[in-house]
Amino acid sequence: MFNKEFLFSLVKIAIISLLQVFVFNHINFLGNYQPYIYVIFVLFYPATQSRYTLVILAFILGLTIDVFENTGGIHAFATTFIAYFRYSIIKLLSGKSNFEIDFFSFSSFSIYQWTFYLSILVLTHHFLLLILENFKFTGITTVLINTLITSALTLVFVFIYKILFKNKVGV
Repeated sequence: MFNKEFLFSLVKIAIISLLQVFVFNHINFLGNYQPYIYVIFVLFYPATQSRYTLVILAFILGLTIDVFENTGGIHAFATTFIAYFRYSIIKLLSGKSNFEIDFFSFSSFSIYQWTFYLSILVLTHHFLLLILENFKFTGITTVLINTLITSALTLVFVFIYKILFKNKVGV
C-alpha cells in the first residue's frame, strides 16, 4: 500500500488541498456558493487501483480540507463516502453482468455515462457536506438549493478539468 504511487497521491492531495483552500475557496458565485474542486481527486482516481487505498486517500484529503477550514470532519466524511461507493457506481454504469475492475477503463464511458457518474458523485458529496454543515432538517430546502447550485458550479470546473486533461485517465 505505501509504495511510490501512494506517496505520489499524497503529493497530489497536498496540491489539490492548497488549490482548494487558497484559490477556490475565494471564488464565490452569487456571494454564497463556491466550487469544491478537491473531489476531482476521487472522481478521476484510476479505477484499477485499490478501492481501500482510495478510501484512505480520500479520508486524508477530506481531513486536510477540514483542518484548513476548521470544519470538524464534514469534508472527510463526505469525501470518504463517495470514495467508498464510487466502485459501485462504476459497476452500475458499466452495464456488464460480469464486471471486472481490472479490465475497466474510464475511456470506455460514453458522455452520458460520464455525466451521470460525475453528477451523482458530486451531488452526493455536496449534499452530505451541506447537510452536515447545517446539521438540522428545518432548512432542508435551503440545503437542497445550495447542493444543486454548488454542484453545478463544481461540475463546470470538473468538466473544464476533463477537457483540459482529456488524454489523462487519473488525477
